[in-house]
Amino acid sequence: MKLIPLFVLSSLLLVGCGSGGSSSSSPDENSGNPIEVPDEGQKPGTDPGDGEEGNTTPEEPLPAPGDTFAEQMLYAVNQARSQEQNCGGQIMPAVPALTWDYDLESAAFSHSSDMANNNFMSHTGSDGSSPQDRIEAEGYSWSTWAENVAAGQNDINAVMTSWMNSPGHCKNIMNGSVTEMGASYVENSSTQYGIYWTQVFAKPR
Repeated sequence: MKLIPLFVLSSLLLVGCGSGGSSSSSPDENSGNPIEVPDEGQKPGTDPGDGEEGNTTPEEPLPAPGDTFAEQMLYAVNQARSQEQNCGGQIMPAVPALTWDYDLESAAFSHSSDMANNNFMSHTGSDGSSPQDRIEAEGYSWSTWAENVAAGQNDINAVMTSWMNSPGHCKNIMNGSVTEMGASYVENSSTQYGIYWTQVFAKPR
């Protein structure tokens, strides 16, 4: 699959929630507040991969990826979701394909822009905003959400590999409770890592 070329960096971000170049967050289902999803053998406050919908297997083959970033990222995520995945020792069953949502894309773009313009990687924005704040600022009424961020990976294949190799991020991608996603990357060559990625997953209320 040919991906939109970005540029090759000499190094990737290797910090952030204990996961080589990426970080994941999902809400506490009991309170609606965001929590960090640990990556290496720790127990998160909630499991973003749990849910009855996680046992559903996609019935139709995925369409071929298109030429746009949105089409290619959606294809990569749905390709992963179409197969059982081992997320840090926890087997996550195949789950239905997601659809692209432009409000979630806007939330992702806002955060990637913030990280790129201010040279940081975190789920907390430079203004103190949480993923939930950014989703709600776009007018999206959610029942559940999750966010993955990363920095330094040069293309969709590289960032997806990083996320799928990290338990917390893998579980967010394989979360059967979400139905829609948006994502974005923003480049700024004057920053430490050059490129900043955000994926936002959600299910509307």
